Amino acid sequence: MRKVNNLSGERIKKMELLKRKNRRKNLIKELNFMNIIEEPFLDIEDNDLFCKKVFSLLNTKKNKVLLEGDDYKENIQKSIQLLNETIDNIEGIPKKGSLLFFRENEIEAVLINVNEVFSNLDKVLKLTKFLEGYGDFILVAEDLYFGLCIERTEYFYEFSVWGLILK
Repeated sequence: MRKVNNLSGERIKKMELLKRKNRRKNLIKELNFMNIIEEPFLDIEDNDLFCKKVFSLLNTKKNKVLLEGDDYKENIQKSIQLLNETIDNIEGIPKKGSLLFFRENEIEAVLINVNEVFSNLDKVLKLTKFLEGYGDFILVAEDLYFGLCIERTEYFYEFSVWGLILK
């Protein structure tokens, strides 16, 4: 009996892995308006560890700008305005960064061209589910050297930027 339970457990893990790989393929298809880097994903365990590191780092960041509107829609609009102003003032935009996509079952870090993120910002904000008030906007370097992030909290949004040279 034990062996059967173990086999079904292994089968379930394999099914979940295949489902996640399929969700990743679908995400790449949704990003068809961008030139995706040859292998945009970390393996699944490394992806999950990377995302944990990102959120751990964000918890240590001070000097966050609080964006507080009357409701989440106003928070989103204020965030987009500040994000656009910040993007317009970056000197020497890094080539690559990891953009986090919030999905029902996981968060996927996708290695992406930073200039393409900025030039397709409206589409990116929609795909990250930021415009719906569901996902954060998190763009970071693979080594976390730089970051441009908007995190949702219960009552306001927090904007943080580091490692980028602003005019």
